[in-house]
Formats: sequence, C-alpha cells, structure tokens
Amino acid sequence: MSAAFSAPVVKGWCPGLFAPMQAADGWLVRVRPPLGRMTAAQAHLLADVAERDGNGQISLTNRGNVQLRGFTLEAAQAFPQRMIAAGLGQADPEAERRLALQVSPLAGIDPACATETVLCAEALRNGLIDHPELSALPDKFGFCVDGGGVFPTGSLRADIMLQAMENPVPTESGGRVVCGSSCSAPLTVQEAVQTALALAEVFVKRGETQRPLRVPAVGEQLFAEIGLRCLPVAGVETQDGSLPATRAGRLTGSIYAAVAPLGRLTAAMLRSCAQVAQQGDGLLRMTPWSGMVFFGLKKTPEISGMITQSDDARLRVYACIGAPGCAQSAGDVGRDALALAPFLPDKADLHVSGCRKGCAHPGAATVTLVARGEGYGVVQHGKAGDEPIRILPKTEDVRAFLQALPKGDV
Repeated sequence: MSAAFSAPVVKGWCPGLFAPMQAADGWLVRVRPPLGRMTAAQAHLLADVAERDGNGQISLTNRGNVQLRGFTLEAAQAFPQRMIAAGLGQADPEAERRLALQVSPLAGIDPACATETVLCAEALRNGLIDHPELSALPDKFGFCVDGGGVFPTGSLRADIMLQAMENPVPTESGGRVVCGSSCSAPLTVQEAVQTALALAEVFVKRGETQRPLRVPAVGEQLFAEIGLRCLPVAGVETQDGSLPATRAGRLTGSIYAAVAPLGRLTAAMLRSCAQVAQQGDGLLRMTPWSGMVFFGLKKTPEISGMITQSDDARLRVYACIGAPGCAQSAGDVGRDALALAPFLPDKADLHVSGCRKGCAHPGAATVTLVARGEGYGVVQHGKAGDEPIRILPKTEDVRAFLQALPKGDV
C-alpha cells in the first residue's frame, strides 16, 4: 500500500481521496471538486474511471463530493494520482484532507448571491492549504462560504460558516462568521477568513472533540478564546441533516439544476451531464442536495435518469445505499424509496434507512422508515434512531400507510 494512504477503515467515517473505504460492494473512492466545481472534461474522466475501475455506480454526497463504488484495492490505490493529474485533488494528502469546504453552488452566476463569495471561498481554501496544523481537526469538521441568493443564506451547514448578510453594516462589509450558536459582527472578506482560521486553530489547541455543528455552545467558547466579541445566532440546529427544499429545473436566468434520484447516478448519466454543461459555460457545479447546476443554457435540459422538474416527488425522498452496497442494511431501501415516492402526500418528505444510523438524512422527516428483519419500523416526524410507532411487514403496507396520511400531516 502507498505510504500516502490512510489505513483503511470499514465504517464509521467518511472516505477521502487518500483514504478509501471498504464496503460490501468493493472499495469506495471519493473526489472533492475544488470549490464544488468540475469541468466537463473532468466529469467525462470520472465516468470513464467509474466504469473501468469500479462498478459504474456514482454517488453525490451531502458535501458536494463525488463518490465512486466497487473498486478493487489496487484500483483504489491508483485513484489519487489520476485525480491529482486531472486537477481534482491536492498532491499533499494532509492538504487534501483539510479542504472540507462547501461553497454556494451559484456563486458567481446568481446576481442575488453575494458578489465576493468566490473571492472569499478562494481565500479560505488557500488558508486551509497553508495551515498544516489544521490537519488535526476531526475527520468530519467542515467549513462553508454561503453567499445566499436562490439558495438562501443558511442553506449550507458546517462547523464554521462564512455567511453573507442582507443588510451589512458598515457598507464595505457583507459577511459574518458563524460557529455553533454564535456569530461575529459584520467583517470584510479578509477579516472573515482570518477569523474562521483562528477559530479552527483554537479548536485544535484546546483539544476539542465536540464539533460546533453538533454542539453549538462550543462556538461561543471558541470566540472567547480568540478574544472576539460574538453575538447569539437564533434557531441554530444541532444536526447537519437539515436540508432546504431541493430544487430542479430552471432556477433563475439561464441557470438550471438537475438532481440525481437519491444522489445516485451511473457513468452514462454523468457523461450526459457533462454534455449538457458543454452547451453552457462548460462547468458542473455540485450541490449538497444531490444535484448539479448548469449555467448558460437556453432551456431545461433533458438528461435520462436525472430529475429536471420541480414537482417530481423523488425530490422529497432520501435513502442510503442499502443492500447490497452496505452490509449493515437490512434491505434494498433505495429501490423501495423510489417505488414509494408516487404515494407520498404533497409537501411531505420520506426517509428510508437501511439501519438506525440514518446516514442519508440525519434530520427529521415527515415519515422515516427503518429496515429491519420483519419489515419497516415507522417513525413520524422523527429520525431513524427514534423509536418506531409501528412495524409494517410489507412495502404494500407502507404504501397504504402513506396514502392514509392526512394532507395536513407534513
């Protein structure tokens, strides 16, 4: 095994470019497109690699990353160098690991998104590369630069967030840094980036183990450590599974979105997306909501297998990889989730989980189904780890349950 590889672990963490993960259907490899964007040529390359070295199955993660499945260990070990050569990864494994950074998918193309979003994201990305001490951050610790707009401020969730403000004061400032339940006063781009890095440095120095996204009170402590006055943030969620409404079709102007059902697509679907991108500005912009954004199109794209209509019920359905991809899953939850989508009441959402971990949707859903040996456990307005109110042995029983839900029960 290459010295650059982390020791593989079967479960309990997220794979990275230099840290593949073993699953029931082979090894998972993951690439993190810089600032959530990749060119059509890079997408074609990923599709080719997925077919040749894997099983052709691709997933879009809730951090805007691209995951390929079914690799042999040898193919997984060769994957990083190919991605580095293609501009989809850092040669330094530790620098690559630090770049857990999400950016507003419409930054630079949505007139309503803060104009300095891309500049801020590039500055923060460079700062993360230049701060090797931040390699000690927990594996899932993340950052985001949220410029608002069509996807409103607050759509992105991370441990440290740089957020645009609608009415910034003073006028030359437009952003704030949010960490847990606390936030800074308005800051310039440079000040915001330095504050974000300082908060992360203090997190490491303190030896913290509780991430601000999970334990919001940690944020106030970190602000105090760097000597910066902070303000409370109202309504902070303690889970990173709170998702905005997923969007498909025309978003604004010549900007369109296509969504992969359950975040899954084939190599052929990815090639089709790359071809659509070539009709516009040539870029595929990844979203944390299983989608891709295209700019410069004249009409809604037609992509076989992708959702491109805003009223598609599959936009409100979530499911993990399930069996046979995951050994912990008690069933083929993806198949069942898509089969149940047409029976879901308007505005309700459905989460079908292979086990009680709820990987696909950590937040609450109108209805959560948890696979078990005797059927599905049903949770209403809760999460996969909550106690079910009943057990339904067959999918036909679940379908009847969904159809009987009161229209107002969302």
